[in-house]
Amino acid sequence: MTISTTQYNRCQWIVSKEYDLFFFIGSSALTFIFFGLYQLLKMNDVLLHGESILLTYFIFTVLLDHPHIFQTFSRTHYDGQEYKKRRLLYTWGLGLLILDGFILTLAGYEHELIIFAAVFGSWHIIRQHWGFIRAYKLRNHDYHQWDNRLDFSTFFVGMFACFFHDYSGVSEAELIYEPLWVVFPGVPEWFSQLLWNIFLILLVIFILRQIYRYYVDKQINIPKLLLMSVAFMTHYFIFFVAAVPFLIAEVLETAFHNVQYQGWIMHYQKSHYPDKKNIVIKWLLASLLYGIIAGIIEIASLYYSGIMTLLFVPFSMFVLFHYYVDGVVWKFKHYPELKQEMFRQGN
Repeated sequence: MTISTTQYNRCQWIVSKEYDLFFFIGSSALTFIFFGLYQLLKMNDVLLHGESILLTYFIFTVLLDHPHIFQTFSRTHYDGQEYKKRRLLYTWGLGLLILDGFILTLAGYEHELIIFAAVFGSWHIIRQHWGFIRAYKLRNHDYHQWDNRLDFSTFFVGMFACFFHDYSGVSEAELIYEPLWVVFPGVPEWFSQLLWNIFLILLVIFILRQIYRYYVDKQINIPKLLLMSVAFMTHYFIFFVAAVPFLIAEVLETAFHNVQYQGWIMHYQKSHYPDKKNIVIKWLLASLLYGIIAGIIEIASLYYSGIMTLLFVPFSMFVLFHYYVDGVVWKFKHYPELKQEMFRQGN
């Protein structure tokens, strides 16, 4: 099956072909770039005194992870209408979340918080990928009932097959960073293997469906296929191939998601605030400043623990806040006007 240039150019993108390919799809390359960076630092750990894990994680969290967390506030607190709509959530709700973080940390439930954040974070990333897939289905009128069911089942079974493979077998203590070890919950190996076999069957059916659509309807949703492909590829690499410590696995899984979100939020800022001069640059610079502050405190909390762990609590709760509200504030069925703004320039 050969995809013609005409068909490729006929596809509808969220912003533009170049923008989408760079931010929403091509940013998947960061998984492999950070893996290479970690291996390079690991090979030269004489200069780094063996801290290749923390240095790789620091670069990631300062430049990508914490900045994308901060960008959420441009949608929740900076947007006057949205802030008014959920004022209690964005004030008292966020305050109570931070208070809970202090209480749980002081009560010795730091391990449980890490487990919860890791699982919630993986679900958050999977859900964001699915959100982009749905956006490309919407842009390209990909509404057939068979495709809706097949896209949904193939994507989620594949994502969770990768995720549960990493937690299959007997639970063992996972090194976060000395002296912090956490025992993550395990699932039976037969379950993860069954899920993987189901995914392979669905994948074959999915591929056959695309071939059928190409030869019968002369139309396939290329942006959707590209995004699904890189999502599967990165998750398979992280959970099946790359044998790396927990913090590095988090970097590999999240870096793609971070830039994907940055691209989305910058498009939102430009579309939603057309009269605000240089708003994208201002929020980007502010997010990088926030990333430096939060990243230094986070690394210090891993390295020194104690009081630094408590100082990092508000920042870690901001992460959980981001996980939750991002599943609320981008639902187009509740924001039809936002849907019009975000898709106005797509071509």
